[in-house]
Amino acid sequence: MRQRRSKNYRKQMALYTMAFGFRQPYQVLVDGDIIYDATKYKMNLNKSLESVVQGKIKPMITQCCIKSLYDRGKDAEEAVALAKTFERRRCNHLENPLSQSECLANVVNVKGKNKHRYVVATQDSRLRGQFRSIPACPLIYINRSVIIMEPTSTATESAKRHWEEEKLASGLNSVRTRAQI
Repeated sequence: MRQRRSKNYRKQMALYTMAFGFRQPYQVLVDGDIIYDATKYKMNLNKSLESVVQGKIKPMITQCCIKSLYDRGKDAEEAVALAKTFERRRCNHLENPLSQSECLANVVNVKGKNKHRYVVATQDSRLRGQFRSIPACPLIYINRSVIIMEPTSTATESAKRHWEEEKLASGLNSVRTRAQI
């Protein structure tokens, strides 16, 4: 990984850790397309994701994403084998499986927030666009056999700014703080 990109990723993950409570092992929610592309490019997905987030990871996959890999047929046997090694995130769509994008949107977007602090690894650009509006949602994708983390979104930046202002204001105007001085 390039040094500049590595430094940017380290700064981004430090922001997510300090401002939004992310911690290691990072929960990386993976979709079937990124697993399929990783096997197509002969990449070690676990090692690559660890180098991007620069820490330990816990790769997770939903039941709907595994179903979509099975639907690809013989093409995706290697991808299915890799997906089986990941921890399963129950999405409760067993009777009526949803598409990968709908399932991931339901799991990650809880009342407009990334409540469970998932790092989302997906190849679906429309879905990544949808997740950019959710604060504290790191996004990872593969571009020509290189794993890339998107820069922090404007929603994340504004949520961080709001958190810092709130923290500063409560520290200066708090009765407890004045009593301790």
